[in-house]
Amino acid sequence: MTMWATLTVSVTFFAAAAAAHLLLCAFTGGSRFVLKSLLTGFIFLALAAAWEYRSGALDFVSLYLYATAWLAYMIFFINLLNSVTLKMLACLAEAPDGAMEETGFLTIFNEETGINTRLRDMTANGFIKLEDGRLSITGKAGILLETVFLIRKFLSIDAVG
Repeated sequence: MTMWATLTVSVTFFAAAAAAHLLLCAFTGGSRFVLKSLLTGFIFLALAAAWEYRSGALDFVSLYLYATAWLAYMIFFINLLNSVTLKMLACLAEAPDGAMEETGFLTIFNEETGINTRLRDMTANGFIKLEDGRLSITGKAGILLETVFLIRKFLSIDAVG
């Protein structure tokens, strides 16, 4: 395939997957966002591979570009869903007159409240469990960590923060 054909295939299947994903989430709600995203991305990756194979021009670069774009799309939306900054701005926007006292704001978004909220979210999403006063990670979190560590090692990224 030429460079333009590779880009065309990647962009076309990415656009179709993004449209299908947005429609799916609009009609079924935001629950299980990651699962819906992964399934949609995988289905369209398989469709792209099948289309290329059938046309006799299987191009791994276009499939790689599609997969990379899809993962970037997922990361963008996951960060939007979990952004503390956006939650803080939304809290201010929803307040009467779009403003609130600084002490009230700091009561809502203090370090302890933020940590407790994050722990509840991680428990609800199945990443950690609390048993007998002890926190531990689940198998789901272990897979996530191993994947992130593998990517960091592959890209020679030192863990920071």
